[in-house]
Amino acid sequence: MTKLSKVLFALFAIGAVSASAQTNRGGNWCKFDEKIQAALAIDPYFLDQFYQQAKQHAANNKKASPYIIPVVVHNITHDGGQGYVSKSTIEGAIDRLNIDFNRLNSDTVNTRSLFKPLAGSIDIEFRLAHKDPNGDCTEGIVRLEDPSSANFSDGNKGVSYWDSKKYFNIWLVDQINGSNPPSYIAGYAQFPYGPGGGINSTYGVVVDDSFFGPNDRTLTHEIGHCFGLLHTFQSGCGSNCSSSGDFMCDTPPAQTDTYGCNTSQNSCSNDANGPDPFGGNVVDQIENYMSYDACQNMFSLEQVATMTSTLNSTSTTQGLDQLNTTTNHNLTGVNNPYGPVICTPVADFTYSRDLICEGASVTYTDQSWNATPTSWSWTFTGGTPGSSTQQNPSITYNTAGVYGATLQSTTTAGTGSITKNSIITVSSLTADYTSPFSDGLENTTSFNNEWFIENGNDNTNWSNTNATAASGARCARLLNYTTSSSNTDVDALITPSYNLSTSTNKTLRFKVAYCNRSASNTDKLFLYYSLNCGQTWSLKTPYVNASLTTAPTQSSYFTPNASQWVEKSVDFSSIGSNTNVRFKFEFTAGGGNNIYIDDINVGSAVGIDELNGNIAQFDVYPNPTSSSAKIAFTLSGNVANLSIQVKNSLGQLVTRVINGQSFSAGKYTLNIDEERKLSRGIYFIEFVADGVAKTQKLIVQ
Repeated sequence: MTKLSKVLFALFAIGAVSASAQTNRGGNWCKFDEKIQAALAIDPYFLDQFYQQAKQHAANNKKASPYIIPVVVHNITHDGGQGYVSKSTIEGAIDRLNIDFNRLNSDTVNTRSLFKPLAGSIDIEFRLAHKDPNGDCTEGIVRLEDPSSANFSDGNKGVSYWDSKKYFNIWLVDQINGSNPPSYIAGYAQFPYGPGGGINSTYGVVVDDSFFGPNDRTLTHEIGHCFGLLHTFQSGCGSNCSSSGDFMCDTPPAQTDTYGCNTSQNSCSNDANGPDPFGGNVVDQIENYMSYDACQNMFSLEQVATMTSTLNSTSTTQGLDQLNTTTNHNLTGVNNPYGPVICTPVADFTYSRDLICEGASVTYTDQSWNATPTSWSWTFTGGTPGSSTQQNPSITYNTAGVYGATLQSTTTAGTGSITKNSIITVSSLTADYTSPFSDGLENTTSFNNEWFIENGNDNTNWSNTNATAASGARCARLLNYTTSSSNTDVDALITPSYNLSTSTNKTLRFKVAYCNRSASNTDKLFLYYSLNCGQTWSLKTPYVNASLTTAPTQSSYFTPNASQWVEKSVDFSSIGSNTNVRFKFEFTAGGGNNIYIDDINVGSAVGIDELNGNIAQFDVYPNPTSSSAKIAFTLSGNVANLSIQVKNSLGQLVTRVINGQSFSAGKYTLNIDEERKLSRGIYFIEFVADGVAKTQKLIVQ
């Protein structure tokens, strides 16, 4: 619930709880507190009204239990399915709920004698739904990929939602909006009453998947909120137990949130004068599930009565009785006898890597859900073997290209199928370009076909833009300004491959423009390199704070002027003999402004303007082509000796387009020799003007 370090979050055993270190959230508010305060700002009296009604309802309504609650878990991830939580972990989390709410947990022995007579239980069972809203067979688990999972909030719940008047919704996500790594919001819940609350399309619990499972009580805590409970420290200290702490007289008020297991902790000295069972000042009830302490093991009797009131309420906007009817149990498939179901799988899979060299392998992992498949049928374009019946096969790719895969997963109930196209890029062992090489990012065709973009979290990507440039007319841009300040979005821009061995200068140079939006921004740019086509990456240089910033702090949208570009130079002598190297610019958002990159210069000691000489533009199109192609170039000055030749991927001369002719300044368009048809393959068009060389790759399909 609170912002806790994922590393230091308290760990719970399925039967017993161990007190582990937790980081204090300091002055930061957890998500539920934020919601309650917003509601109180609208209606300062709604909590008093709710608890008055709850106590009256509890006294007058003795409806018999047990309660059976149909549950659906929406497992949402943003990273190619890598963040999915296993079915066994989800089932274990539901078991944890049933143990805790029924007080069957073995660590009840740790409830102190002062509070043990006040510990209560509810005869309740949470059951994963076995019928979906369409009446089809389900295991009560929905899986989907959506970028919202990296920064989840109420506004994102619509990506996967079942009617909350029939199902209890749990959203399991990668990260919750408001997290500030290395501290995180573990979860948050919606109150059943008051402004912003109620049984509606946002009702339920959101949990960070790092705090979910059979060994964690975040879900127990959050569902307590959904059933009408506050934090034990919600209203702080007070002399009236009905209006201090959590408004419950058998849970002593606490002054603030705490995270240890200090059994002598007594944060309020003016404990209740109301109808409390203690008769005076007592220690804090740190074992309560609605505290933040690491030794939670109980709900109090008054808390149980409040939750029972919510469960018994027949109000369609505030009560959960509508979930616990025979009609709804039949509708959602949780009626007795309740047991395992066999459904038709929803086929899905993940893959170990998406960028590889010729001859490398990819491991595919079955991620089918809604059932446990008993057989699998795979098809792999371009792979060896081209098919498999293994659950998690390893496939080798020997030929450069872009390939997809198909999975059919089967149970006795039926077969599910999924095809994912263009997911594996196999690169040639021959580099795209030889150094020295410069790229001003002017050629959008080259950028779209040879550069790779990796998007970690949302819909903001690196792109080629003509909005500004360090030189020429275009550059690469990431619109970080539009990214939420609480979102640690990670976006990568990967270069073509370069042969570094052909240059005596082993330096990568590039120009960057970036500024902060405020002094608290934590944006970072990391430069990586890969010697195996992007299968693995090694960090070369991080750029943070002053080493990244090139312009003054600007709260408005940042577009750099000519003076706000800075050239970075990185020595790669240690890998200078490698013939196939890629570079990756990886940006981690931290609330700052836009970032721009331009003028990539590999293996040359001179700047890009000097390297270009009189070559203002040089393009080859269409690219790829199925027949001939054109060469378009612009000369900014007269050239005495211009040559254009075509070489194959082995560096062998295929044809000469121009051989040592003079040209005046101007724009030109030429055809590659029509008499020498190019067969399918990869070619390099070398353009040399008075000793200044540029190269473009041409793909003939």
